Order: sequence, then C-alpha cells, then structure tokens
Amino acid sequence: MQHLILRPGPELALREFRPEPDDLGRRLKEHDVTERAHEFLFEPVTLHGDTTLADVFGLMEASPLLKRVYRTALVEELCAEASKGPFSGAVQPPHERIEYLELYADWALDTHNQVYSGTTRLSLHGVGPILQEDHPEEHKRKGERIEWAVSLTPLRDLLGVPVRVNRAVRITEDDQAAQAWMQEIARAQVEDVTLGQVLDGLLWELSFHGGPIEQEAVAEDLRQRVAEVHDGTIKTVSSDDLFERLDVPRCEAMFDDLGGHRPREIGQALHDIDDAENAARWIERKFEGRVVVKANYRDLTGREFRRAYQSMRG
Repeated sequence: MQHLILRPGPELALREFRPEPDDLGRRLKEHDVTERAHEFLFEPVTLHGDTTLADVFGLMEASPLLKRVYRTALVEELCAEASKGPFSGAVQPPHERIEYLELYADWALDTHNQVYSGTTRLSLHGVGPILQEDHPEEHKRKGERIEWAVSLTPLRDLLGVPVRVNRAVRITEDDQAAQAWMQEIARAQVEDVTLGQVLDGLLWELSFHGGPIEQEAVAEDLRQRVAEVHDGTIKTVSSDDLFERLDVPRCEAMFDDLGGHRPREIGQALHDIDDAENAARWIERKFEGRVVVKANYRDLTGREFRRAYQSMRG
C-alpha cells in the first residue's frame, strides 16, 4: 500500500508501506512527488512533526494544479497572503498561544436511523500549550489544553505553526429527540487520512469567512457588536422569548392543560425525560398532575414524545 509523508520544505515523499511514527526521515526506497502532489490526493498521508502551515501552502505552489482543485476554497487569495511570510502582531498571554494546528474527525450518529454524518471532512482548531494553572473562564483545568477557533485568525499569524492530525474520533448523538443529543456517545480511531482530506480540512476552515479581506471585515463587525453589548447600546432578545414562539403551538397540539406553566418551561423540561421512560407519567410527576398530555400521546416514550413535539409547527 502506498503512503505519503509530508515533510518541511515542503517535501512530499511516497513510500510503498506505512511509516512508523518515528520513521519519518528519508529512505532510499521512496520517491519525491512534491511537484505531482495533485496525483496523490486519495493516498493516505502522515505529517512530519515539524511540518507547518507554511509547508502546506508551499506544496500548493510546488504543485500548481492543486490550486485548480481547491479553487472554491479561495486558495489563490490564501496563497497570495501566505506568500508574504509569517507575521506576528501583539504578544499573546501564554495560555492563549496556539502551539499547533490540529485536524480531527468529529462524526455524528443518529442512533434512531443508524446514520452517520460528517465522516469525510476533517475539522480544524488551534491547540494551546499545557496549562500551568486552572482557567475557569475557558472551563479548563491545570494540565489540560485550550482549543481555539482559527477561522478569523490572520493567516500569516499561523504560517509558522505545526500541523498535526488527531486520529481519535469523537462520535456524538445526532438524533435531536434523544436525551443525549450533541453529547459524546462513543469513540473511534481512524487508521488513515488522505492528502486530499488534509488539504480540504485546512482550506475549508481558513476560508470559512472568505478571503483575508472578507475575514477582517467579519472580525471588525464582531468587535463592534461586542463593544455595543458591553456599552449597552444594542438591543438584545432573550433566547427564552425566541423559543417560546416554537413552544406555544407545540404545547397546544400535545397537551390538554398546561396547569398555568409557560410553554417554554414545559418544552425545556422534556429534555430531562429518559429516552425509554413513559413521557406522560414523567410529566405528571414533574408537574404534580397539573400538566395533562393529550390521550393520543400518552403511550409515547421520552424519545418518541420529543420527536413528536419537535415535529409540530405553528
């Protein structure tokens, strides 16, 4: 089986076998395919520990046909920005520094339909150094690392940062009616990621808000909105008020009596019903008999009840 190694330089080497983690140096029986990288997008790749984002963009320049493949990811604009070289602005606090960029798989499984989603594209975030003290504002403790979104980070600030692949896969529940929706339900391990997946994952995130000019405009707009919130000059709306509009018709359709409770209060309580528990009996206990489920919904489990509730439209 052919296997690629992307080294600093950049250098893309092709071997006939999978390298061990400590065997990423040059070998006699390997071929330099840097200038033909576009021919190997579907081959598995291992990234040398010192390979940086600058090396990835260097590969784009060495194998220009890659730019045509990833044209929709604004690769020309990103390459032009990368060609200016690394740039570092203000010095960040140690715990906010990005130590490396991490590509990772994050799958979703709808356990009701047994359907996986999100299995092809790798996600990207920045990973900070090991924390020397607790950081409650980031919900992180000493010894852990902070993961940072990078879609609005200036590209030139990231060029010198190493790129790594995390082969551990976090699998989350994708059925909105399940009590564990969006929570981790399993872990897996991917054996291989391809060169195409690596390039796609990086470019997708780095171009998510457009090219460098568009990204700066989005970042400036966000800074202004944050300032307006802090100054109290922007009107905010409670999320409860927004969701209340959805809960009203749903409660009208599925309950005979709300017992004086707000629809939003009832809608939020439904998340606490165990998937296999009878929903009507749980609701009766929770609201001391004051909230009454309509007869045709009284035999549903918690998961079935939530699915019916979410399907209601005003």
